[in-house]
Amino acid sequence: MKTLQFKVELLSDIILNQRAASKGNQETLDFIPGSNFLGIVASAYNDFAKEDQITVFHSSKVRFGDAHPLYKDMRALRTPVSFHIPKLDLDKKECYVHHKINNHVAITNKQLKQSRTDFISFVDNDAYIIKAELNFAIKSAYDREKRRSEDAKMYGYESMQKGMIYCFEINIDDDVSNELVEKIKTNIIGIKRVGRSRTAQYGLIEISVNNFNKVSSNLKHSDETVIYAESRLIFFDNAGNPTFTPLAEDFGIEGGKIDWSKSQIRTFAYSPYNYHRSSFDTERKGIEKGSVIVIEGGKLNNVQEIVGYYQNEGFGKVIINPAFFESDEHALSSLIFHKAGKFLESATKRNIDLTDDTERQLLTFLESKKKAEEDELYVYQQVNDFVENKTNDFKGDTFSSQWGTIRSLVLQYPSKEELYRRLFSNEIDVNGNKIGYLEHGIAKDKWNERGRKDSLIDFFNKFDEDVIQFALVNLSSEMAKK
Repeated sequence: MKTLQFKVELLSDIILNQRAASKGNQETLDFIPGSNFLGIVASAYNDFAKEDQITVFHSSKVRFGDAHPLYKDMRALRTPVSFHIPKLDLDKKECYVHHKINNHVAITNKQLKQSRTDFISFVDNDAYIIKAELNFAIKSAYDREKRRSEDAKMYGYESMQKGMIYCFEINIDDDVSNELVEKIKTNIIGIKRVGRSRTAQYGLIEISVNNFNKVSSNLKHSDETVIYAESRLIFFDNAGNPTFTPLAEDFGIEGGKIDWSKSQIRTFAYSPYNYHRSSFDTERKGIEKGSVIVIEGGKLNNVQEIVGYYQNEGFGKVIINPAFFESDEHALSSLIFHKAGKFLESATKRNIDLTDDTERQLLTFLESKKKAEEDELYVYQQVNDFVENKTNDFKGDTFSSQWGTIRSLVLQYPSKEELYRRLFSNEIDVNGNKIGYLEHGIAKDKWNERGRKDSLIDFFNKFDEDVIQFALVNLSSEMAKK
């Protein structure tokens, strides 16, 4: 079997939903299904010869895998549902492997909870928990005639966040010619679009060749075979109906029997939408990725790592007896769990050439806006603290007129140095009076009581030249109300 490995970088947010319906509550996928990559190559359908069209698009000789997060050069996998953690142990300091638990009574007080979300990158004995970053935006349909938002047409989009790095494989049978393999490779590489709203701001990705590591199967014979569903699995029974209860023979294990008491599976159901025919295809029902099936007995002579149906769209990949299920005699996993908190930072950093004056001006403007917002937030926090903690110090006397005078001085003298002189300076003017407003007359006596002036000076010294005026105007306005 020939294997092509690729990296996918999200150049913009992308929208991929579990169901094709446009109404109702939508579940956002956190991976990219292989059918999307099949569709990318199928966009050049007419460039393939008739026999090649059958091979690539209508058989299982070319299998486009799902894209999972790439972390530490390792393809991440959906968290196995047989991983059970204590209910309040969010960091997975303890993780029990369900099918290895022999004494359930001993762990009753643990209140174990099944793991169902996120991905894990297994690197040696370390397990890095990866959570796909999602965004949510409210959108409105546009009325072209009235040139405004259309009435009663508001909706929300949840999307996978720009900057994340994914990886996927294309598995190709050996009897497919090298020339056809290169043609598939040529059509898949480059900047492409996937998901919904591709003509708007969503769906832009870049696909490039990249070699990565992955968890491999262990095909040594044992009395118990553990099947991990790396991708979604779809099986049919003898009557041609979808089934959630496959047989051991469906995995190529002759004479085995599935132990459902040890197995942990989750299911899915959806109807894919065919844009070419403008209609929905037959509903698909199957076993969700991350599920674990335990088979007792049987021979592994004909065991298969790609099983079931719709294999060309990424369905059917399994891992046999993966090493990450190793545990001690109490079923406690031997893995050390970590949070992969910087998944987005693994994205390729693109250098921006600031030779263009417009780009430089734009970045300067954005930096100034960011600083202004941060300064404004800081001012409001300090004003609120002063009002809450110092109001009692000003009770018993009338200060509203004096706060009004301070506000007038602030507006008259925007310079921090000059403003300090006009409020607190002991300098003598030409008339023999002190320049500082709070250093002479009735104001001086009132402000010296209870440390009122010292409190105002402390507040004054917290701000730089560019925000002192804004800060004191806000403080004066709020304190005058008290």
